[in-house]
Amino acid sequence: MCVFHRVVFLLISFLPSCVFAASPGTLGTTSTGTINISITIPSLVQITTLTDITLGSTSSFPASGNTTACIYSNVASPLGSYYVTASSVNTSGSDFRVKDSGTDYIIYSAYWNNTSSPSQTTTLTSGTKTAQQTGGSAVSLSCSGSSNANFNINFTAAQVQGAPAASYSDVVTIVISPT
Repeated sequence: MCVFHRVVFLLISFLPSCVFAASPGTLGTTSTGTINISITIPSLVQITTLTDITLGSTSSFPASGNTTACIYSNVASPLGSYYVTASSVNTSGSDFRVKDSGTDYIIYSAYWNNTSSPSQTTTLTSGTKTAQQTGGSAVSLSCSGSSNANFNINFTAAQVQGAPAASYSDVVTIVISPT
């Protein structure tokens, strides 16, 4: 609330630089004061409901597995958008790799889908941020109990050819970011 006293030309001179600020009330049987309230909400994202992918023993290829996720994003343009960076703990360059208890590795392919479908929509490279994704929930941290994204992997026969018999594993870290 701007308060101007007595001199009208000040109103005209200072109107463009008028800054509204808290104002005290005046003495009387009632008194009214005003305050301004402001808040800034930063861009926020969250990933939940991931589960481990266990393929078990298989001799049939391609072999694939997936996990769904709930992505929350309050990013405004476009609403619910986000970026994904997935990183393999066993990476070499930009490859996703599983490792046995020794020194053997198997490269595998990883994908992101901005729906709950396990289709191979966006090819991932370890440690590299994707293009902007859409489809995140902008209203519910829990996606109202459903999934809206999918991380999936695939091993081809060519990728496992020549690999010694063993159990192989990897840990993938998925980072969801607003920019």
